[in-house]
Amino acid sequence: GSITDSARAAFEKNFEGWYFQDDWKATRKLTLNLGVRYDFQTAPTDRFNRLSWFDYGATNPISSQIGMNVPGHLVYTTADNRGVYKPQYTNVAPRVGFAYSPVSKLVMRGGFGMFYIPAMEFGDYQGLTLNGFSQTTPYVGTVNGITPVNLLSNPFPTGLLLPPGNSQGALTNVGFSTPGIERYRPTPYVEQWMFGIQYAVSPNNMLDVTYAGNHGVKLPLTAQTPFSMLPTADLALGNALLQQVSNPFFGAITNSGCGLDNPTVEQGQLLTPYPEYCGVNNVQIPGGRSSYNALQVNFTHRWSSGMQFLLSYTNSKYLDDSSGPEGWTSGSSANYENIYNMRNEYSLDIDDIPQSFVASYIYQLPFGKGQHFGANSSKVVNAIAGGWQISGITTVKSGFPLGITAASNNLNNSGGAQRPNLVGNPTLSNPSINEWFNTAAFAQPAPFTFGTVPRTMPSLRAPRLYNWDIAGEKYWYFGEKAHLEFRAEFFNAFNQVNLYAPDTSFGSPEFGTITDANPARDIQFALKLFW
Repeated sequence: GSITDSARAAFEKNFEGWYFQDDWKATRKLTLNLGVRYDFQTAPTDRFNRLSWFDYGATNPISSQIGMNVPGHLVYTTADNRGVYKPQYTNVAPRVGFAYSPVSKLVMRGGFGMFYIPAMEFGDYQGLTLNGFSQTTPYVGTVNGITPVNLLSNPFPTGLLLPPGNSQGALTNVGFSTPGIERYRPTPYVEQWMFGIQYAVSPNNMLDVTYAGNHGVKLPLTAQTPFSMLPTADLALGNALLQQVSNPFFGAITNSGCGLDNPTVEQGQLLTPYPEYCGVNNVQIPGGRSSYNALQVNFTHRWSSGMQFLLSYTNSKYLDDSSGPEGWTSGSSANYENIYNMRNEYSLDIDDIPQSFVASYIYQLPFGKGQHFGANSSKVVNAIAGGWQISGITTVKSGFPLGITAASNNLNNSGGAQRPNLVGNPTLSNPSINEWFNTAAFAQPAPFTFGTVPRTMPSLRAPRLYNWDIAGEKYWYFGEKAHLEFRAEFFNAFNQVNLYAPDTSFGSPEFGTITDANPARDIQFALKLFW
């Protein structure tokens, strides 16, 4: 057991924005929408100046003790410079759009805009750690498993270990892993554009065909990116990277989480960019990019004859080189093999859904008073047969792409995730829950080498989604204001088995098998009185 003294930050971060926008009716048929926005974000601050950033180019002060220069160290914020990074002041975002109606019933729309997004949300979970302001005191109950040492009546006889705070300055976290927030942080932004045509087929029916696209720039990478990966060229040393060699930090580092306080250390540790640390994890690097292109087709039937529906179909492609700090669908594919070659990470996003069809509808049954059938029915008949309507949402979607990783990592590059080699055709003509893809198409890479499998597999996807959510509603009206509503809702109404993704960890006993499914049918009833 142990007890931890952990400080919580008093964060503050401001978002400010100014914009100008105007609609200009240039001609009777053409309307322009013109605008510009300026966004500014202050850097996160802590009221007591306990935040720190990492100076990647500075010489660590431990260099004077070991007779060799090693780079990088933490720098604490001060009362005169409280922001944890330098914000960007040039966030000007133009917006332009148009609507043009060359003939009756036809409208053409288009537009372009830039949108700056929040850079590094504050919170400990996003990497803004109060380095040096937390400390754990271990409880030693016994040293041999038999004889008690410290009793529960006095579990910490020598007292609690106090956090050092910022007293160690640039030596904070030396010998351990450390977050490495960069001082300059450009603001992520997205460029969006679209062009569409709307045509009124009839007074109650409209067809909308639209192309939409966007391009993400300087997007945040995963929450923690290992910046202390071994340089790629050094992997050629092979087993020599694992050999124990004389440790130049011995004596200078007296406490370590990775053996830097021992007389010897692995050769690979000394070849990392920041060997005085067990790891340097750059927090939400604004270096990602994304691309999305889609064809969207919508057919809308406005309410008439007791019916309303919307049919939507989307064909799209979503590419990027990072799932970002919030990626969740297939988290294993969010890990990078080699930060020195981010181009190799560019592939389908793990949330890419290339085809999606969604139909939403409401139908008022033509029974009861005032309807086609039973227009003159009695109050009793109308109370039973009238006032019913059916609504629902039908969804059919492609499965998301799969990211295959290696359960056993023999890459040994200090933080990189390893993927297997592709040695055959991974697709099967008749996939099953016991083998969703050809598991024999993958092989473990040789030690100290990268696998050939991409970040996500374009030819391998999770199962498709088929789902019907249906509701039946009945209304009873009492006078002009009061009415009673009864609802019976059926989620996954036909109890369709919608399987989830297979195990994608090569080397796992369940590799390629599906063991999870989305929820089965769920029925709920509701009765509500309005007055």
